[in-house]
Amino acid sequence: KFMALFHSGDKDDTTNTTADAKTIKNAGFRKKNKNNTDDDASFKTTPSIVTDDIRAAGRLVKGNTLTVTPNLPFSSLSQFGSAFLNHFVGSASTSPLLKRLTFIDTPGVLSGEKQRLNRTYDFGQVAKWFADRSDLILLLFDAHKLDISDEFKHVIDVIRHHNDDKIRCVLNKADCVTREQLVRVYGSLMWSMGKIFDSPEVVRVYTGSYWNGNLINNDFEKMFTKDEKLLVRELIDLPRCAAERKVNQMVNRIRLVKVHICILGTIRNMTPRFFGKKRSREQILAELDVILDNVRVEFNLSKGDMPDAKEFAANLNKFHDFSVFPPINRSLIKKLDSLVEKDIPEIVSQADVVSSETLMSQVDEKIEQPSAKEEVEVVKEATAAVEKAKKADANAFGVLGRII
Repeated sequence: KFMALFHSGDKDDTTNTTADAKTIKNAGFRKKNKNNTDDDASFKTTPSIVTDDIRAAGRLVKGNTLTVTPNLPFSSLSQFGSAFLNHFVGSASTSPLLKRLTFIDTPGVLSGEKQRLNRTYDFGQVAKWFADRSDLILLLFDAHKLDISDEFKHVIDVIRHHNDDKIRCVLNKADCVTREQLVRVYGSLMWSMGKIFDSPEVVRVYTGSYWNGNLINNDFEKMFTKDEKLLVRELIDLPRCAAERKVNQMVNRIRLVKVHICILGTIRNMTPRFFGKKRSREQILAELDVILDNVRVEFNLSKGDMPDAKEFAANLNKFHDFSVFPPINRSLIKKLDSLVEKDIPEIVSQADVVSSETLMSQVDEKIEQPSAKEEVEVVKEATAAVEKAKKADANAFGVLGRII
């Protein structure tokens, strides 16, 4: 089943700020030695941020209830019907990590045609719905069972559209194989991902053993520990980078809107008003590659912003009359250009995203190894930095909303 792990928002939930600081200090997965004692004495009093969330007990909420709960972002999932909602549950927990993060766990994708045929809903489209609204996508692989089935490949192909920068790979249970096997598995994973993504730029891979037990093979213990902490740090940094991601998404959407205005307006101009619409439509669909290239040159558009010709043709084929498309509005194009070149940079400077992130990173450095006397001061500084970042985000996007 699809599972959403979110914060319950209980009023009686009280969080110890000192404990939170210690949690950030030891952001990683605890490893226990053979005597079931912690390898680091400091771990005895400092819980792991990940294992605490795994142990956190929460109440289960059914899928249909999640879609009608006002404070949760799952209302539009009702478009997939009861066939999916019966396979969707939520878990409300009081874990501190979930105050600003929501986790979505998808069902495992196994090889075999029977599993795909037995699904009563479109697994790929549901996964894409969550992927488009997520800030980070983790693809999990087992080191001893590296199997990329046809369905898994199809799901990756579906979700990666406009989401390439969010995707990370996690090579789990890497301690279950020997050193030589791990090298071969890692190379095989990178080769497979390169073929799927069709790009020389490799996906970031986090290697480790993501549980709180002891390692079976500790040949790469230092690498495992480093990757595990980097992964948890990236999760913790997601709320702090929310303003930057929203600006990035806004600029990306503005570019796409401009491209579509130019393309649809050009297609409209090529369509006759009265007679010959059918013949013109067939010619446009047949020569769409040339038309897109001419539009790119005429309006000085970036090649990376242009849509895929085959996918765009499939969407165009749904329209029987291209004259219904809006004409080219050059004044609107100028406003979009001004928004990207002047207004949004001004908003970014007002939000002070860079300085806020720098301040937060400085606080993190202090939190990583605080002494007993400095913990209270460090927590105060961290709280002040978070409040400053929140005010900056609210101010920036308030201005952005007025502009739009």
